[in-house]
Amino acid sequence: MMKYEKEIQLYRIAEEQAGYFSLSQARGLNLQRGQIYRELKRDKFEKAAWGVYRFAQFPASRFEEVHVAVLSAGEDAIVGFQTALYIYDLSDIIPDEIHLILPRTSSRRRPGIRVHNVKLEPDDITLWEGFKMTTVARTIVDVARIYYDETQIELAIQQALVRGLTTKEKLEAQVARSINRVQLLIHTAMEEVSL
Repeated sequence: MMKYEKEIQLYRIAEEQAGYFSLSQARGLNLQRGQIYRELKRDKFEKAAWGVYRFAQFPASRFEEVHVAVLSAGEDAIVGFQTALYIYDLSDIIPDEIHLILPRTSSRRRPGIRVHNVKLEPDDITLWEGFKMTTVARTIVDVARIYYDETQIELAIQQALVRGLTTKEKLEAQVARSINRVQLLIHTAMEEVSL
C-alpha cells in the first residue's frame, strides 16, 4: 500500500497536470513501479500510456495525447506553436504533430512530436489546461513565424482579443522581438480585427 503522505504529494503533482503523472515523477517521490501497479489494479489510477498514469477521479482529458507527450518528454517540456493554438481553441489549425519546446540538450527524435528549441522568457510561459504552455501572444507570434496562413493568424488574433486571452499591447510586445515579416503579418491581421 502506498504511504499516505507520498500519495498526497503525488496527487498534488497530478492535480497541476489535469490528474496525470509520470512514472518518473512517482519515482521522484520514492514510489516504486510495483506500488503503482497495485494501485492500478485497485482502480485508483488509470494507465494513459507507457509510463504515464492518471488518478481515476480525474476525467480523461481531451488532450490526453498531449499530456502523454509532455510527461514523456520531461518536466522542461513546454507546449507551443500549433499545439498551443489548438489547445487555446484559437483557430481551425489541427496539428498533425504535437509541438513541444524543449531545451537544446533534449533528444530531438520523438515519434509524433515536433521539437522546437527556442529561447523563452519566464513571462512567455503560463499554465493552461494542466500544461506549461507559451502565452497566447507568444503562441500567435511563434505560429506566424512558421505558419504562413494569414487567415488563420487573423482568426487567432480576433478570437484571442474577443475572448480576452491577450491584449493588443501584449501582442505588440511579443511581435517587437520578431522578424520583419512576422511584424508585418501580425500588424496587418490586427488592423483587420474589429472589436
